[in-house]
Amino acid sequence: MTEMSLEIDSRLISCVVPKGRGAPLQQALADNKAIHNATLHHGRGVGKSLHGSDRSLGDQQERDILEVLVQQEKCDEIFEYMFFEAQINEPHGGIIYVSKVSKNSCFGLPDVAWEKE
Repeated sequence: MTEMSLEIDSRLISCVVPKGRGAPLQQALADNKAIHNATLHHGRGVGKSLHGSDRSLGDQQERDILEVLVQQEKCDEIFEYMFFEAQINEPHGGIIYVSKVSKNSCFGLPDVAWEKE
């Protein structure tokens, strides 16, 4: 059986980008940084720049939301990589931020004998 370990002081990097940029970023993290725990989901909404009277259902834009849990020591490196890879440095590129996670558990799948055959 695989043991689960408790990690403390991890960081959650959340990245909100225009629709279509989340999946390529998730793949780039897997290919270039060996990060396979990124969670991708979607949302929609309106920007803060629109006034309440100017908002309508048609103004909503879909967004990709990518969340990655990383060790504190790697946070700055992964944050910078995601910032430029997702083109957040471009106008209307999105937003990225970091949240402190007090505790999380790491686990791996057990080795199964029949998988090795």
